[in-house]
Amino acid sequence: MAGGAGWAKWAVWLLAWWACNALAQTPAASGTAYVLGDSIAYGLQLDGFADKLKARTGLDVHINYDGARSITTPGNQSKRSGLQAVDDDKALLAQAKVVIVILGMNQMEASFADAQKQLMERLKAAAPKARYYWVDIGATIAPQAASWSERNRTIYANASVLGYEVVSRYKAIFGPQADPLHIEGGKNFADWPTEAGYGGPGNVHGFYGELGQALIAAVVAGQGPSEACKRKYGQNAYVLGDSIAYGLQLDGFADKLKAQLGGDVFINHDVGRSITQPGVVQRKSALQGLLEDRERVAKAHVVVLVLGTNQTEQSFEEAQAELLQQLRAVAPRARLFWVDIGATIATQAAGWSARNRVLYANAQPLNYTMVSRYKAIFGPQADPLNIKPGENFPGWVTEDGYGAPGNVHGMAAPLAQALLEALPHPFANLPPRACPN
Repeated sequence: MAGGAGWAKWAVWLLAWWACNALAQTPAASGTAYVLGDSIAYGLQLDGFADKLKARTGLDVHINYDGARSITTPGNQSKRSGLQAVDDDKALLAQAKVVIVILGMNQMEASFADAQKQLMERLKAAAPKARYYWVDIGATIAPQAASWSERNRTIYANASVLGYEVVSRYKAIFGPQADPLHIEGGKNFADWPTEAGYGGPGNVHGFYGELGQALIAAVVAGQGPSEACKRKYGQNAYVLGDSIAYGLQLDGFADKLKAQLGGDVFINHDVGRSITQPGVVQRKSALQGLLEDRERVAKAHVVVLVLGTNQTEQSFEEAQAELLQQLRAVAPRARLFWVDIGATIATQAAGWSARNRVLYANAQPLNYTMVSRYKAIFGPQADPLNIKPGENFPGWVTEDGYGAPGNVHGMAAPLAQALLEALPHPFANLPPRACPN
């Protein structure tokens, strides 16, 4: 009898344990994932992607697909282009936390790069806080492979500029070593025959399960840690800056960084501010802002400084040393990051280059890490110690109001991406089960 009673208690405990874990692994619905695509998105629909993604993320999933659709040209079913679909689905997009775009295979845009930029601007106006993913082209039909490769190069090149992450259908089909920038024309999908009706060897459709898995992995990774994990391992961040920091705020950087760090993020910005001189909105210098935010700064694990563009300190190097000394007194254990100057107005470029040389020279002795806005804008080969006077940001015209060619503001998305890559990733390498739900 005693043994039977013990078995019964153990069985009840086991049942309760299973129920709790089963509930913990089924996330509650917390928003919408919106998929905009062509026939490949239709394939995902047929493969049950909506249910699979919801099961892993708790997100309701809406897939707007149309065969043969491009960004600018309608498909053959719903007869709506990608741009028209966004206009139709603004109410759905307003609730979206995740947006997945699967467009580019049907080559009917006059300029794919221009159409892509137009689509992303329209999407972000409707869903400004969503995380964005773009699926590359995985098709291999020989006559189109070269131009599909070119489109993939555009997709990858624009990822940081337009603010999305690329998920590779080409790699999902052919493996992690495959190069989507150089599609092998006419190569058949594994164990598949050439797809009829396209005028050349190769494949277009299929392998939806593999693509679905890649998308789910990317979306789950982007959701960030559980609340329990945030409480245990989360880090707070404090950003102190000028109008460039204001641009980061407008671009949703605080939300992006909070998702990465798991803690609180606060951005103290003011247009026209320098380290020692007040800006035009808060009318507080960076030193004054730091003094007022002492409690926030004291709790910060990470501090980001975006200062130096407004050249109003008597001595930039002395002002920098004073600011860092006061920061260290308030937050002695925080990791410090400083963003270099990326502006190019011709009449100020020499002064900005000199300031960048100070920033990079002092990084090691004053114990902070540099993050380059200049390289984020102009590419990894650009030299922030020698800013090219008057050079316009890629695809931009000269910024009005400065009396000389060049740019100051904008390009917040690539700077945000550079910061996210440089700043800590406290949840990236935790062992399994370190963060219970």
